[in-house]
Amino acid sequence: SVVSVVAEKMTVGIWGEEQGSNSGSGVFFRNDGYILTNNHVIEGATKVLVTVGEGDPLEAAVVGVDYDTDLAVLKIDEWGSQITYLDFADPETIKVGQWVIAIGNALALPGGPSVTLGIVSALDRSLEMSQNRTLYDLIQTDTIINPGNSGGPLLNMAGQIVGINTAGIRGERVEGIGFAVSGETALLVARELIDFGKVRWPWLGIGIKEMDAQQIADMDRVLKRGVFIVNVMRSSPASDAGLRPQDVILALDGEEVSAIKDLTRVLRSKFGSTD
Repeated sequence: SVVSVVAEKMTVGIWGEEQGSNSGSGVFFRNDGYILTNNHVIEGATKVLVTVGEGDPLEAAVVGVDYDTDLAVLKIDEWGSQITYLDFADPETIKVGQWVIAIGNALALPGGPSVTLGIVSALDRSLEMSQNRTLYDLIQTDTIINPGNSGGPLLNMAGQIVGINTAGIRGERVEGIGFAVSGETALLVARELIDFGKVRWPWLGIGIKEMDAQQIADMDRVLKRGVFIVNVMRSSPASDAGLRPQDVILALDGEEVSAIKDLTRVLRSKFGSTD
């Protein structure tokens, strides 16, 4: 079910255009040829090749990508019903401390995917990738995630997809910190990409961040949960509804909001609603 993904790219060097490539991993999650991987694995590719085990590379079609979650869906049609795919784990069963394994094409080494073992270190993490981009709803794990593991699955001991490996943090004082996009988010994004070719994200027009202990103390609040509004865009749904910077969202449409994950989950279920 776990595949090698190679993205062929044209780059511009001192002698003109040159052929390059980027390698990563992917996983079949349906029996009709759909593969989940990371957007950054295939970004800018002129051709995407997928290899299963010892087989020959097959060219895959890019169904859709989502920059905001760093996910992409590919499709190959050659095998039909012979495809072995993996199911997603029930998100309610994922707990901190449970064993997980990461499978992927680490370092693009020959001989097929490699496996690393660890635990779920934390849930609902966010990771700032750049000044204007943050990934949310991440699973933190001490399972080793090497270059080339990106796009491969993080699995529970039943072989179900817990998340899609997306990033590892490395440095002199950093050990055992890797991140995977949660299976709940990955499945939602995959369905949107297959059905519509893009993800229809609900938009409020606000900048948000999690409430942390220091912020609560600085603001002299008794709140211990909620999503803090950093800014509100002009002429946005949030502005029209009267939301202002430094407000804290505690609930949406009667459903409790303790973290950004809760807010996005409720928003997705209310897509197109004006309530």
